[in-house]
Amino acid sequence: MKPTLTTHLLTLTPSAYKSATTHPFLTAAATNSLPRSTILKWLLQDRHYALSYISFIGSLLSKLTIPTTSSRLSSLSWKIATTLIFSLDNIKSELELFDKTLIEEFGWSSEDEVGVEPITRAYQDLFAGAGAGKAGLLEGMVVLWASERCYFDAWGFAKASAESTGEGVMTKVFIPNWTSEGFKQFVDTLEELVDGIAKEEGVEVGGEIWGRSEVVWRQVLWLEERFWPDV
Repeated sequence: MKPTLTTHLLTLTPSAYKSATTHPFLTAAATNSLPRSTILKWLLQDRHYALSYISFIGSLLSKLTIPTTSSRLSSLSWKIATTLIFSLDNIKSELELFDKTLIEEFGWSSEDEVGVEPITRAYQDLFAGAGAGKAGLLEGMVVLWASERCYFDAWGFAKASAESTGEGVMTKVFIPNWTSEGFKQFVDTLEELVDGIAKEEGVEVGGEIWGRSEVVWRQVLWLEERFWPDV
């Protein structure tokens, strides 16, 4: 039996995946040993990432053709739309969490302009490319799933490395946020949708679209590893 697309991708580049999800930043986060300046740098860039996520999700929604009959409720397109709409609501809550943490923990002003680091810009460019008209829905959904799956596994690694919840903002706020059961269910749903699209579109193992999915998977891993600040 041929592997599903997501199963194949998860086993495609184990070394790169490990590097992206077990970065030293995560170990330091788990032990509350990150300098405040490093946390602030990461948080501000993750906020830029989250803001670009909104237009990316919008571009994926625009690629959908929703059935007009009552059967739409059981259609793959409707399930994708429902999940993408949920992700927008979720990122809104996440941005509120970022702003609250920045203000309370770092005295940050929401009027402050923050530059976009080159690696963050590269991630934004990946979102823009995967959401562009010439890119298929599957490519964009692979990028979305890959980035969320990496994040879930990365913070799961941090949680496993944590000695206790502690009082630091990383163990108190961010590790619980990205290791929650709700986030796991979201990532699992994205995986099911990616495999559902591949099946519905008849994507062939080793074919052009399969190969394109491998390319964007590798791009996400490369970006994820480098998005973590050096420690």
